[in-house]
Order: sequence, then structure tokens, then C-alpha cells
Amino acid sequence: MTLLALYFALFIGMGVYEYAKRKDFEDFAVAGRHRGAGVVGVSIVASCVGASATIGMTGLAFSAGTPAFWWLGSGAAGLLVLGTLLAAKVRKSGVCTLPDMAEKFISPATRRLTALIIVPAWASILAAQYIAAAKAATALSGMDHSTALMGCAAAITAYTLLGGQNSIMKSDVVQYGLVAAGLGLALYYTATASPISLTDVDLQWTNEAFPLSKWTYFMLIVGGSYVVCPMLFGRLFSARTEGQAKRGALFGSLGIALSAVLIVCIGLYARGLAPAGTDVDSILTQVVPSVMPAWAGTALIFALLSAIVSSADSCLITAATILEHDLIGGKSTARCRLLMLGIGLGALVVAKSGGGILSLLLAANDIYVCGVVAPMFVAILAWGKRPINPRTMLLAMLAGGTLGIAAAWTGLKLFSFAGVGISLALSAAALLPQRTPAKAPGA
Repeated sequence: MTLLALYFALFIGMGVYEYAKRKDFEDFAVAGRHRGAGVVGVSIVASCVGASATIGMTGLAFSAGTPAFWWLGSGAAGLLVLGTLLAAKVRKSGVCTLPDMAEKFISPATRRLTALIIVPAWASILAAQYIAAAKAATALSGMDHSTALMGCAAAITAYTLLGGQNSIMKSDVVQYGLVAAGLGLALYYTATASPISLTDVDLQWTNEAFPLSKWTYFMLIVGGSYVVCPMLFGRLFSARTEGQAKRGALFGSLGIALSAVLIVCIGLYARGLAPAGTDVDSILTQVVPSVMPAWAGTALIFALLSAIVSSADSCLITAATILEHDLIGGKSTARCRLLMLGIGLGALVVAKSGGGILSLLLAANDIYVCGVVAPMFVAILAWGKRPINPRTMLLAMLAGGTLGIAAAWTGLKLFSFAGVGISLALSAAALLPQRTPAKAPGA
């Protein structure tokens, strides 16, 4: 309990330090645009290696084998596309949020629609991170789940609203250091205790437990959320230059791929430590710590908590800054902090209502990826090269987002694929030359 309190006190202290500087909205939202590629890259990795990529991915590797890599591997691929094709333009835009960019590249109407999609989606992801953080805090302190949930939500909200993007990016460096150390210890002790040799494991792209349809879903829906992501764009907006933004995104892609390999190896070794059919969500939180010394097991749980917290704070600032800047239309740091408090409380209510981590994450991703990713991807590529039909782009967002809602409501992946396909087709159509009405004779 004492270690947990000291852990959160460290980050709240960072927030208080940044709060004392009393900076303006741009400093609060995009860290004053003075971060280098290294900090941007580490912050991207820390933000992406969250609840799904630790607890969920290890369990998937345990049950499905090496194809589990694509859980994060799809993100690494998406970041590679982002870094190669978009990152420099994202930073060059000089805006503060992704919806702000939608207005600059497309139209004011797309700005509001994009914001209306992102805010509830990222609040849902925040709720999922709160649930995961509470599980880790319970394992560390022994407190009941409800108390841990409220405590984690309060601490994450507090340091984020105090320090904004500056404290988030600084804390990400510390948090990912803890993640790397904890997962490294887990790999060492599971490799030592497990009778399994990785040289005997088949390297598979897909298999019966992870079929091609699932791989396609991860690459399109999960990977697509990395190509155009308001949370990751916030990091790129914070870079000093276009070159720093591009290198930061590429560094993040490499870091995520290496993290994916590390996590998959832990899950594969765990196959020799627990019988088939073991609850996959318990692999990293119970099975792996059982073969580690007490101190190393504690370090692993802190690593899990750090992975989760570094994603949660990013979700919170993303939702709040977009609500303030793009829906309310202001640049008030004080009001943005109040909005963070409201969003944090709302996410806590959602978290207390129950629901699996993965279902919350993927439901939010479906709506966002189907409605926003393709139109923004096309618009960023086309910026400065050719005109865009804003009405067709708006239709692409509406059609894709509607099918994304259908996918989240029904659980049918077919709606997700259809949403991405239709949204992309309409976005491409928005680039076609527009016919000019013929002039009347004598006009």
C-alpha cells in the first residue's frame, strides 16, 4: 500500500510542478511544441503498451501462440505508415487537435463530427484502462476492487489535469522504464522455470485460434487506429520540428514491435507453467508472478500498472482538449481541467458498471476507425496537392461511423469491414474533379 501511494505521489508531484508554471493552452495541450524525437517516441510506446497489450496480449499468446504478435504488431505497422507518410504533415499543420486538423484540411463540419466521435470513444477507452489499473492496484495492495478503481481514477485524473501534456510525456519516460524492467524480469523468470524452448515453437502468421479473418480485423481496425490517432497526433504536435515528429513516430513503431515480441515470448513460456484452459486474463497477473521472487513479482505488477496508467492519462487529455477546443470552441486551460474532472468521473461510472476490457476497447475503436481514419488519411495525403469535396468527405465519416456503431452494437466484424471500405471509397471519391456547370449562352 505504501509503495502504491509513493508511486502515484511521484506522478502527482510532476503534475504539481508543471501546474506551478501556469502555462497557456498550447503548453498544456501540446507541451509547447518543443519535444525531441526520443521523448516523442518513448511517449508513443508508453501510451500504446497499455491494458490490452500486456494482460490481454500475454493471454492471447498463451492460447493462440505466435499470431498474438499482431495485437501490437498491427499497431507497429500502423505507426510505420504514420511515420513514413503522415507525421511531417501532421506537425506542419500547426494545430492542437485532430478535429482542428479536420477543419483545416476538409471543413468546419468535419471538425465537429470528428470531435463528437472521438470524445465518447476515448472516454470508453479510459474506462477500460481504469478497470485494468484497478486490477493491478488490487494485486499490489490487497484492497477491494471498488476502492482500487476509485483510487486509481482519482490519481490519474489529478496529475493529468494538473500538468497536462508536459507531465504526461515526462511521466511516460518513467513509466515505460518500469514497464521494460518488469517485462524483462518476467521473461527471465518464465524462461528459467518453463520446460518450453522457444526454438521448438512454430512461428505462425495465423492459425486455427487466430484465423486470417481475425488478422485482417486487427490490421484494419486496430492498426488503422494507429495511422490516424488523436492521442498519437498529440505527441506529434508536441515535437519541435517536422523531422523530429517523423523520427519519433518511426522510433515508436520499432519500440512497439520489440515490446510485442517480448510480451509474446512471456505468454509462450507460460504454456509450460499452467494447464491449457487457464483463464487467459490471469496469465500475467497470477501465473507468471508465481514463478518469480516476491520482489520481482511486485516489479512486474508495477510494470503492468505503469503500462495502463501511461495509456489512461493520454486518453483523458485527448478527450478533454478536444471537448474544450473543438466542441466548446475555446482555449481555456482552467475549463479544460474541469472537463477532465467530468470525463474522469464519467469514465469511472462506466468502469463501475462492468464490461470486459477488450469489448470496451474494440467497441470504441470500431466507431472511430470506421468513421474517421480513412477520410483523415486521404485528406492529409491530399493536403496541398489537390482540392477535396468537403460534402463527400462528411458523407464518408457519417457512413463509416454509422457502420462502426452497428459493428459495436451487434459484434459483427462484417460491419467494421464494410465501414472502413465505404468510408475509404467515399474519401477517394472526394478527390475526383468536380464538374463546373456550363455557362448559359451569352452569359
